[in-house]
Amino acid sequence: MVGIHKDRVNEFLGRIGQVDAQFGPLSGIATAQRRLCWAHQIVSSLRRISYTDTLLMRGVDPARCDPHSGIFDPVRGALHLQRHGQLDEAVWLTFILTHFGKHAADEWKLAGNVYGTFGAGPVWTFTHYSADPNAFESMLTANSGRLADANVSGSFSNHRKFQSKKPQAIAKTFRTYYAWQTEFGGFRERMIATHASVGQEPRAAFDALYNSMKGVFGFGGGRLGRFDFLTMLGKLQLAPITPGSVYLDKATGPLAGARLLFFGDREHHITGRALESRIDALDEVFGVGKQVIEDSLCNWQKSPDVYEYFRG
Repeated sequence: MVGIHKDRVNEFLGRIGQVDAQFGPLSGIATAQRRLCWAHQIVSSLRRISYTDTLLMRGVDPARCDPHSGIFDPVRGALHLQRHGQLDEAVWLTFILTHFGKHAADEWKLAGNVYGTFGAGPVWTFTHYSADPNAFESMLTANSGRLADANVSGSFSNHRKFQSKKPQAIAKTFRTYYAWQTEFGGFRERMIATHASVGQEPRAAFDALYNSMKGVFGFGGGRLGRFDFLTMLGKLQLAPITPGSVYLDKATGPLAGARLLFFGDREHHITGRALESRIDALDEVFGVGKQVIEDSLCNWQKSPDVYEYFRG
């Protein structure tokens, strides 16, 4: 392993030993090989977050916002919009990048095609979508054949691979998400209302926003979409929020990792809700944040004995 945080593997091996001592011998990390593998996954998760931290210190080309550009990158694009006082546009683009995700091979192709009408029409910015949501839905229907052909449209990321590319499904996600962002007027107003309700503590605000997204189609029924979206808002400094929990209820990969860690069995019957406090407590040992804990466990359980790098 090379790059930032690579020198922390031994540090995390020591902390994994502390986990084992604190909770009792854990069957999932009974071997040195498994401990090493998990330590490497923790480092990989930290590096992914550090990448966003690095972007915050760099300039951004405006073309990063343009889906018709060869350098379209909605993560950088959201930063550019935020820096130019366009908070609603930045949050909207963060929703789009989260919903479609960055595919291992296609990268931002699917997000760019939908956001930019397959290179042939308007860009569906927050402002443009607000003016005519029905036109957006008509655009999706007109391009249903392109959406169905992954070679043309591109594909969802691994985190979003179970989402549908049918026009009505995408339209419903956009429609219900837009209703969420604009419920109080705009995103700034939603944050004001959240702070008025639960206070300004970042973890409490994150939890309130997480629970408020239950009605967003493709996000609210599970937990990964909401978790990824809100953590990205925090990482990009679009909202003063941070997760205070791994939110294991309705989780898949992170829950399998938690079960494997504590019981040596990905399919153990224990629920995510029952395990959540124990996994949250791991951050008291590691001090890396809840997102790193859940991401590293998710990736570790895929290959617990041999380290593999996963993009997410």
